[in-house]
Amino acid sequence: MGTAMRNRNIEVEDLPRYTISDWEQWEGKWELIDGIPFALSPMPEKKHQRVNGRLYMHFTELLEDCPECEAFLPVNYKVNDSNLLHPDLLVVCGEAPEGTYVTTTPHLIVEILSPSTKTKDKKTKPKLYQALGIRYYLIIDPKAEMVFVFELKEAGEYELMAKGRDISYAFEFGRCGITVDLSRVWKGKG
Repeated sequence: MGTAMRNRNIEVEDLPRYTISDWEQWEGKWELIDGIPFALSPMPEKKHQRVNGRLYMHFTELLEDCPECEAFLPVNYKVNDSNLLHPDLLVVCGEAPEGTYVTTTPHLIVEILSPSTKTKDKKTKPKLYQALGIRYYLIIDPKAEMVFVFELKEAGEYELMAKGRDISYAFEFGRCGITVDLSRVWKGKG
């Protein structure tokens, strides 16, 4: 291999692009962001799973009387033919998702940080979620026991609205409004 090839920096534009049709043929678990595949990490740690389970149960309980909104644990969220994501939790309002993919733009997405996804969840995904118009984006850091609540504002960018360990936040989902006690994700076993 020549020196020119060894010293060449690979740019994102140089990477091959894939589609959902390609993704459907692959083994393992993958996300697609702008046609670039990202391998999903192995099963999350127990604390990650506990936090996600508690958060899901809390959202499900609060949305029980909302006829148009529903919380989902990781599902295939198909944005378009080159973007397929697996958020840790999402809230979808309006048309109930059927089949293999959620295709309705969620009102809320939650990503729980793990060592292998931290950079993608903090830098890459927020830009995509902003562009899609997803109103709320929550980042949960189970190691630091911190929750960061971002809300999409008029300028089309996320603004950090709340952060902390023991916080509550009021969310508006169409005709449904709920106040979520985010401290509940830390209750019980570590």
